Amino acid sequence: MVIKMIYVLYGEETFLLEQKLKDIKTEYGISEENMNLAVYDSASTELKEVIEDCNMPPFLSDYKMVLLKNPYFLTTQKGPASLNQDGTLLEKYLKAPMESTIFVIYHNVKNFDERKKLVKLLKKETTFMLMDKIGHHQLKSSVRNAVKRRKAVIDDDALEFMLSRLPNDLMMISNEVEKLCLYSEHITLEDVRAVVSKPLEENAFELVSAIMKKDQQDAVHIYKDLMVNNEEPVKLIVLIANQMRLLMQVKTLDRKGYNDQEIAKILGINPFRLRYIRADASLYDIQDLMSKLNDLALLDTNIKKGMVDKRLGLELFLMKV
Repeated sequence: MVIKMIYVLYGEETFLLEQKLKDIKTEYGISEENMNLAVYDSASTELKEVIEDCNMPPFLSDYKMVLLKNPYFLTTQKGPASLNQDGTLLEKYLKAPMESTIFVIYHNVKNFDERKKLVKLLKKETTFMLMDKIGHHQLKSSVRNAVKRRKAVIDDDALEFMLSRLPNDLMMISNEVEKLCLYSEHITLEDVRAVVSKPLEENAFELVSAIMKKDQQDAVHIYKDLMVNNEEPVKLIVLIANQMRLLMQVKTLDRKGYNDQEIAKILGINPFRLRYIRADASLYDIQDLMSKLNDLALLDTNIKKGMVDKRLGLELFLMKV
């Protein structure tokens, strides 16, 4: 029988993890103000101390929560040698848990070691919940619903563009939705351009587009904007090379007949960004991309050898476009 008072919350979607944790706290009246919440980290606290707290009754409330973060002893990671994380203590607790204690093991990555006896036991005996990244169709629907709850609407092109500018991170997306809904009740493409900050990768991609189109004026203009923001030239060289390599990969996979969903999964990129990348990739020749990548590799080597100044070297590369 599953022990409902013990939860294992894990996965890469922090927003959903935090939302679920908030729901559990609300259900049982848990808060720091009520003095019935204790938070531990396995990297600095032994399991013995955590289990001892679990077995203590709550103070002036019906329930208490013991929250254990970073449970590396359940993963493939190694923790501090000075700590003794005795898993048998947790096994014993699972057999006779304190009814007034809400015990939550919280881990925001997906590296539990499924071979471990304790992990198998937790999956069998507790409320074991995976909060993973959601697909792009579900993501679009979630954003629309979030906008609707705030009494606003968002245009299709504005939604697509917003998601292309943001990583697949619900916490970050939620914050941007909040700002957009405060900015306008009818969110347009121009609203998104004005409110949602352009990521550095997008600037690098625009710079690559200018380079490949041999538009020297536009390339220099984008470069100067980046320099105003104190971007490191060597970092920019790496970003430009990465974007060119990405164009080559997308172009190659496209030729092999892979669809957008498959390409996004293989390359681990935002599917909303992919439509813009695919459109640009179709314009460029692979040999031209490879030639530019070789030039960048040579530039990077010369900078590291001290043969050329990093800022001057990048500027000269752009002037040759």
